[in-house]
Amino acid sequence: MSKLDAVECLLSDARGQYIPRDFVANFTAKSWGLDDKKYQWALDTCAAGPEEEGYWDAWMYILDNAEYKIAGHVWRLHQDGDLWAVCYELMTDEEKRNFEFE
Repeated sequence: MSKLDAVECLLSDARGQYIPRDFVANFTAKSWGLDDKKYQWALDTCAAGPEEEGYWDAWMYILDNAEYKIAGHVWRLHQDGDLWAVCYELMTDEEKRNFEFE
C-alpha cells in the first residue's frame, strides 16, 4: 500500500469477527504506526483470534491508534461493517456525508 485514495476498503465485513485477526495478518504493524512495544499486546491478542480474552478491547486499541502516513496525509482505520482506511483531509464532502462525518 504505497498510494491510497481518500477512502479505501481494506477488509470486507464478510470476514465478520475475523476482521481484527485478518488485519493483523495482512497489514504490517510498522506501516500503520503500530510497531512500538506498547502495541504488541494488542497485535498478539488479535492475531490469536476472537476466542482470545480481550480480543475486542485489543481491536479497539488498534482502531483508536493506527495511523498510515504518506506525503503529509494521515489515514485512520474506520470500521462500520467493512474496515476502511480514511483520510479525512482528502475526503470529498460527499464521502464525509456517506461516512457520517458531517
